[in-house]
Amino acid sequence: MSAGKIILLVIYVVLAGLAITQPATSAGIWSLRILVLLVVTHTVEVAIFFKACQRAGGSLPGHLVSVFLFGVLHMKELKAAQTGG
Repeated sequence: MSAGKIILLVIYVVLAGLAITQPATSAGIWSLRILVLLVVTHTVEVAIFFKACQRAGGSLPGHLVSVFLFGVLHMKELKAAQTGG
């Protein structure tokens, strides 16, 4: 797993932690808003990159979950793997 993906997972955990533990504070409210925005954005990315994930081979559900979590970071890795670079 790349450093970018690990950093993104840490950000998700921090945002979720703030949203859950401090829901009435501005930090909790903004964390939840950011998470919702990320969910919408990554859902759109899953739709956009669905065909590329099908062509990539391997586990389609695995690719779709990775696109949902990491978006273009996962697609860059797929493209690099397909081109050998």
